[in-house]
Amino acid sequence: MTTPVPHDAAPRRRRRFAALQAVLLLPPLLFVLSTVPGVRPQQGYQFLLDGVLNNLAYECAAALCLLRAWRSPTGRTGSLLLGAGLAVYGSGNVAWTFVVRPMAEPPYPSVSDALFLSFYPLAFAALVLAAHRPGSRLAWSLWLDGVVAGLAVGAVAAAAVVDTILEAPVAGWAAVAVTTASPLLDLVLLVLLAALLSMHAWRPPLGLWLLAAGLVLFVVADLSYLYRTAMGTYVSGMLTDGVWILGVVLMGLAPGWPTVRSRLHLPRWALLAIPLLSTVMALGVLVADHVWHLHPLAVGLAAATVVAALGRLLLTFREVANLADSRELARTDEVTGLGNRRALYRAVEELEGARGASSVSLVLLDLDRFKEVNDSLGHHAGDELLRAVGGRLQQFGRENGTREVVRLGGDEFALLLPSGTAAAELLASGVHEVLRAPFTVESLQVRVRASAGIAVLPLEALDASTLLRRADVAMYHAKSRGAGTFTYDVEADEFASGDRLATAELVREAIEKRTLTLHYQPKVDTGTGAVSSVEALVRWHHPTRGLLFPDAFLPVVEGAGLMEEMTVAVLEQAMDQAREWLRAGDPLAVAVNLSASSLADPRLPHRVARLLADRDVPAHLLEIEITEDFLMADRERARVILDGLRRRGVRVAVDDYGTGYSSLAYLRQLPVDDLKLDKSFVTDMGSDPRALAIVRSTIMLAHSLGMRLVAEGVEDAETCRQLADAGCDVVQGWYYSKALPAAELEAWLARYRGTPVPAAPAPDAPAVPAVPAVPAVPAVPAVPVAQVAQVAQVAR
Repeated sequence: MTTPVPHDAAPRRRRRFAALQAVLLLPPLLFVLSTVPGVRPQQGYQFLLDGVLNNLAYECAAALCLLRAWRSPTGRTGSLLLGAGLAVYGSGNVAWTFVVRPMAEPPYPSVSDALFLSFYPLAFAALVLAAHRPGSRLAWSLWLDGVVAGLAVGAVAAAAVVDTILEAPVAGWAAVAVTTASPLLDLVLLVLLAALLSMHAWRPPLGLWLLAAGLVLFVVADLSYLYRTAMGTYVSGMLTDGVWILGVVLMGLAPGWPTVRSRLHLPRWALLAIPLLSTVMALGVLVADHVWHLHPLAVGLAAATVVAALGRLLLTFREVANLADSRELARTDEVTGLGNRRALYRAVEELEGARGASSVSLVLLDLDRFKEVNDSLGHHAGDELLRAVGGRLQQFGRENGTREVVRLGGDEFALLLPSGTAAAELLASGVHEVLRAPFTVESLQVRVRASAGIAVLPLEALDASTLLRRADVAMYHAKSRGAGTFTYDVEADEFASGDRLATAELVREAIEKRTLTLHYQPKVDTGTGAVSSVEALVRWHHPTRGLLFPDAFLPVVEGAGLMEEMTVAVLEQAMDQAREWLRAGDPLAVAVNLSASSLADPRLPHRVARLLADRDVPAHLLEIEITEDFLMADRERARVILDGLRRRGVRVAVDDYGTGYSSLAYLRQLPVDDLKLDKSFVTDMGSDPRALAIVRSTIMLAHSLGMRLVAEGVEDAETCRQLADAGCDVVQGWYYSKALPAAELEAWLARYRGTPVPAAPAPDAPAVPAVPAVPAVPAVPAVPVAQVAQVAQVAR
């Protein structure tokens, strides 16, 4: 049994830790101050300052690094290696002071030089471990940006000082090797450091900024010392010695900081300028070589920079071509060649800024008894019929002024028309006549009829999700009353009955009393199998109808204007549950979908921070999921709100990515951590190479922008394996678990963590869930596809 920790124990430990750090920082600061010009009474070596205080400063910096590394919850191995490297380097200075320097003829190289050089492999290992981030797969483009920048800086440094350093007179192969190794290892450090910063899109966490600043000062001081020594102008106690100590102190302070990205956000032109300026610098070195005949090392580094820049350019061309192909694939239905749901969303967005039309209509078609064709003639015949229907609808739409003809999926088609109700009804009647003629399928004559739903919105209130949802409701009413066209006034019906009014009041009461039910679906890391976060999905216990899922009550919530209040209630209840898990010693990050109305409030970051503080929940245990519609509506407002959330440590994810208009511009400009790929992308991965190509390209895009890719709707082992092989970071879906109440999720986690992480089976093996389904939770019916965009604001 764990012994209770006194309430004031943690603050006491923090105060002791801060005091110990202050003590360790005092000697380095005093020595740096002693090297400032004009502070010392006389120049030259002084035993108390350059012998005692200087060595004490080195060892204090190493002790500071090891102390912070030991208390750090993440990246401890790399930080300990860095601390060991600083300790070894400081030991080399101690050996020089007390062993080598007192000799009548100090040897070169000596044991102190061996200790100095031992710092580099430890520092390299620390940088490599700092580059490795669990659950993250880095794009080659990011690596190459850093390599280009590092090689260019190395070329300039080599041109400036290396020639003088390497030409200094030394005797013996060992002396030559040591003299050559130091500047070369410094240049390698610069290349690795630039690569590390580029992998974080030049926005690393604070700890990496301190490490980078310390390494840069260390390399500058080292090259300055080697250069002055070669020129015969070095004197102990110069400012170079102070810069050296300042560099190792900054490295000592690097461990233990949060791993969230820094607030610094480089504009696009700056990100492009880094490789461009680096290439120009390298070309400048090559040109200068024709005038001053630089050292071959500088010329070699400059040439390597140009080669790396060319490789980066070729890689960029390939990525752009792949993304262009992926965007085209993402908007095209593979069976009929028509546009798909994403194409429809894009067309609606383009109409929002159009002139000459006051209304926009959507005619949604569902083929009647299409399942009979599939069952009797096979899916191949069904696909042939869909292609024939799609071709006939496309020709008819082209002749009648439609803006877009799309296949939404299954046997659903839609026609978008920049006109009002009368034109839409005429179009629907024309479609009915067009489909009257029989189709030839497998040498048989097949007749098709369709149920049609019409939705009309004024241009100033145009919204793709609302338009599609209303047309879907109208279409279902048409099917319920027999085949044929049916126009349905959704707005007039929402509160036409006492049942809907009563339901709205019951939902309002549940929201106010915080009695909504939240179920949680685990998210699984594909690399480690760990579950460190869950997604909160809202449910509601109706007094007579029992547990209802979002598609049953969210239309009422939105119609009653309760969406913002409901979102706040879900957010608070999710935070309460996160606090319970934290107190139980098993912290889980909880992801919550926020509605567009909640995200319209510029005070949202402050309100979220206050809710977290009131519950004493760390910010990293909350993830905010938003839809593309909000991002596209007001990009500047979105940037301000999302920046405010991320500055407070809250992760931000784009939910249902790909169901709307997926603009590459907002991904580049807005602060986003995760892309959540919609389940429609992964459903057919095993049987459709085009679907797999889209998923892979989206994963590459996310990683190139420094984001994680989360895949939803993973329902079998083969899909899970394909996603992991493609580089997907996190998966969630019924393959692992459905959304569960908190208590049942805890039981599932106990079983899941008590067994080895299931490896995805070979393609011919049966899909076996990682954990048996929990029988106490009823099967969840799928939400109709046309309602996905509507209900994604709070739950699916």
